[in-house]
Order: sequence, then C-alpha cells, then structure tokens
Amino acid sequence: ALSSSRAAFSTTAPLDLYSPTEEHQALREMLRSFVAQKVEPQALEFNRAEKFNVDLFRELGELGLLGITVPEKYGGSGMDALAAVIAHEELSSSDPAFCLSFLAHSMLFANNLARNGNDAQCAKYVGLFPVVDWYLPAASSGEAICGMAMSEPAVGTDVLSMKTTAVKRGDEYILNGTKMWITNGAINDTDLGDTFLVYARTGNSGNAREDFSSFIVEKGFEGFSLGQRIKDKCGMRASMTAELVFENCRIGKEGSAVLCMMRNLEIERVTLAAMSLGIARRSIEVMNAYAK
Repeated sequence: ALSSSRAAFSTTAPLDLYSPTEEHQALREMLRSFVAQKVEPQALEFNRAEKFNVDLFRELGELGLLGITVPEKYGGSGMDALAAVIAHEELSSSDPAFCLSFLAHSMLFANNLARNGNDAQCAKYVGLFPVVDWYLPAASSGEAICGMAMSEPAVGTDVLSMKTTAVKRGDEYILNGTKMWITNGAINDTDLGDTFLVYARTGNSGNAREDFSSFIVEKGFEGFSLGQRIKDKCGMRASMTAELVFENCRIGKEGSAVLCMMRNLEIERVTLAAMSLGIARRSIEVMNAYAK
C-alpha cells in the first residue's frame, strides 16, 4: 500500500505540478504498470458490455488508491492532491469510465468524509463507533463501494436549488426525494452501491450555510432504493450511473453541508481535469500510431 508522512490536507505545503517528489514519481510508475497489466486488457470489454469491474476496483483498495488522500489512521494512504491528480491521469489514459468510478469513491466520498467528518457529531450513525472509524477503512480497502448524491432530476450544477428534503422528527430525520446521475449509485442492474453522502435541504431561511445538510445513507436503510440504472450513455459506460430514491428514509443527525460540499468539489474538479489530461494523452498516442 502507498504511504506518506506528509499531511493529507496540508494548506501550507506547495503543490508543484512540475517538480514531483520521488514518491510521486514512484506512484506514477506503479500506476502505469498496473494500468498496462490490469486496466488496459479489460477496458474495451467492460465498456461495451456496460459492466462495472468490481473485482478490479477492489484491487485499487489493495494498492492504497481508494483512500489515497485519507489519513493513514483511517486506513488511507495520506497522500496529497498531486498524488490524486497523478492517479486520475494514469487511470484515465486507459479506462476513463473505470476512473470516473474511482473519482466518485475516492474524492466525492472518502476525501469528503475524511476532511469534513466529525467524530462527536457522527457517532450516532453507528452506535459506539465514530463514523470515520467505521466508514473510511471500508471505503479505503474497497470493502464498500461509495459515492456522493447531490444532483437531482431538475437540479444539476445549481445544487442550491435541490428539492430533496430532510425533516426532523424526534432524534431522527426523514429523507424524501430523488437523486439523479449518481456515479456508483449501482454496481449492476439491480444492486445499489454501499454507502453515500447525501445532500438535502433541512431549512428555508435563505442562508445556504444553514439550509443544507449532509447525511450518510447506507444500502439497506428503510426507504432507500434504486430507481433505475441509467444505460446507453454516450460514454463512460463501464461506470455505473443511477437514480436513487428516498421515501421516508430514516437517518441520523445532520451536519452543516454547503461549505463541505463546495470545498470538496475543489479537489473533484482538479482530478476531473486530470482525467481529461489522461484521455488527451492517450488520444495523441493513438493518433501518432495511426499516422505512422
């Protein structure tokens, strides 16, 4: 597994894309070998069949990639944003769909929870166990396949217009609504992913920082179901995209969500750009080979 003594979320250490450390270089070399040996041979088959390669995805956990920015104490590799960029570039050079599932899991869920999770606030989710102690090791190892549920049928980039609501009743919240285009929402035609960070409206004050909250929702929660797996996409076919439905889904305590959501989208946008770089690099290689 990968490891680093460097803080995963350092705000002072410089991020030099042009002067990678020896560790970054070793990471890239390891990824290129893994991509050539494991990712490339299966890419076309799984994309044509519109199937998610779950077994290969779990191998990313064995390599320490699924929790690449998660602190080591929670089972992650504790690496920085540049390491995440390298991982997304290399995986996308062969199989962007596979990498998209990796992004949703490692950035939108694991990095988000590692950065924003509060043990004291979240302990009620799993009784005696703090949420990060429970969920992050499973996400980092690949035992659980995870994602983030933000977009809705009529709400894409304008996330502050979301209609999904969570209403407090006693010590619980009742979640109602539909989330759309959720990467890792399903792992096949009938089965949900395992764990999701779900964003919902909990107020109408007009103050975005107060009106939205995030919740952890697991497969098996009453009222949580798979609406549909979305097929026949123009691309990224080996990455499962789904509609998630919440009908009186009972969940635990909320957390302030808007800042968490926006801050985490920063690294998501950077790694998404890295995916584009990997795709472009591979395209040039293919064109050059064809021209010769």
